[in-house]
Amino acid sequence: MIEPTGSPGFKSRDGAGLHVPELDGIRGAAVWMVILNHVEGGWNMPAYVKASVPGPLLFLIQHGWLGVDLFFVLSGFLITGILLDSREKPHYFKNFYMRRFLRIMPLYFTVIAICALLYPQDRRYLLLSAAFLANFYYPFGLEQPHGSGVFWSLAVEEHFYLVWPWLVKVCSRRSITLIALAMVVGIPFVRLWATHAGFNVDNEVYVYTWTRCDGLALGALIAIWVRSRWANRRNSLRLAAGLCGASLVLTVVGIPYGILDRSNVFRYTQAQLVFAGMIVFAVAMRGTSCTAPLRWRIAKLSGDLSYCLYLVHLTVGDLYEEAAHKLGIGFGPYGDVMVRSIVMVTVSFGLALLSRRFLEQPALRLKRYFEYAKMAPGAQGTEAAAIRQL
Repeated sequence: MIEPTGSPGFKSRDGAGLHVPELDGIRGAAVWMVILNHVEGGWNMPAYVKASVPGPLLFLIQHGWLGVDLFFVLSGFLITGILLDSREKPHYFKNFYMRRFLRIMPLYFTVIAICALLYPQDRRYLLLSAAFLANFYYPFGLEQPHGSGVFWSLAVEEHFYLVWPWLVKVCSRRSITLIALAMVVGIPFVRLWATHAGFNVDNEVYVYTWTRCDGLALGALIAIWVRSRWANRRNSLRLAAGLCGASLVLTVVGIPYGILDRSNVFRYTQAQLVFAGMIVFAVAMRGTSCTAPLRWRIAKLSGDLSYCLYLVHLTVGDLYEEAAHKLGIGFGPYGDVMVRSIVMVTVSFGLALLSRRFLEQPALRLKRYFEYAKMAPGAQGTEAAAIRQL
C-alpha cells in the first residue's frame, strides 16, 4: 500500500509548488482496485453470484489485487521525487523522516491498537506489524490474518524508506538510475529463483521486501525521468507508450508460461510497466481532457482518503459479517454481498473522513517544523526541467 506523501507536485524554477491532481486520482484508482477485489474475494461468495457478473467486469475486479503494485510504483515515484528535490537542502534526513513519521505513524499505530482489541488472536502478527515486519509473518510460524493482513505492504514501503534516502543522498543521479534499473530487471528473476528454490509463492515470494520492491524502483526511474532534460511532452508520451508496449510484449511471450496467473513471478512486472506508463502519461497530459477523470471530485477524495481506506476496509467488513451473524441478519446470497459491500464502503469512507479531520490533519500541521529550506532562485537547475517542458 502506498503511504501518502502529502501534496504530490513538483517545484518550478522559482520554487513555487506545481500540484499534479491527477496523481491523487491515480492513488484513488489504486485503492478502489483493492476494495473491489476484496468485495469479490474477501469473503465467500457463491459461484452462481459470481457467474451473474459480466465476464470482463469480473476479470477486472478479480485483478484488483494489482492495485498494490500501482501503489508501489506511485510511491516510488513520489518519494524519489521528494528526495531528489531536497537532497542538497539542510536537514535532509531529519526533515524527510519526521515528515514521514507525522504522515504515517499516528494512523498506523491507531489502527494496530484497534486491531489488537478486535482480533486478539492476531496479536503476535500485530506485534510484528508494530515493528514493520508484517511481511515476515511466515518465518515466524504465523498465518496472515484477514482484516489486519493489510500491513504487509506498508512494511515493504517502510523498508524502502530506510534504505533509499541514503542512496539518493550519497549516489550520483546516474548511479541511482543504474541501481533502480538493476532492481527492476533483477528482482523478477529473484522471484523466479525463490519459486524454484521452494519458497511459498503466496506467503513469501508475494510479500518479502526483496521480491516486491521492483515496483518502487520503477517509480523511482520515472521520477528521475521527469527531472531529466529529455522529458518534454512528446518524449514522455513515447516513454508511456514504450512502457505499455513492453508490458504487451511480455504478455505475449509469457502467455504460454502462464503469465496471467497470479502466481507467475513476472505478473507483477507486467502490471507495473502499465502503471508506470499511466503515471508518465498523467504527468505529461495533466490538466487536459485526456486526464479529466483523474481530477473528478470522487477520484481526488478517494486519493486523499486512500491510506485510511486501505487500512480499515477489511476490518469494517469483518465487523459487519460478525454482527450480521450474531443478529441473524440475512438478505439472501445476492443481498448479503450487496449490503456488506455498501456498509464496508460507506463506513470506511466515514472513518477515513473522521481520521483525516481529528487524527491526520492535526499531526500534519506539525510538518511546519520540518520544512525544506527554499533554494535560491535558479538553484534548482534541471530538478524541475521536465515539468517546465511538459
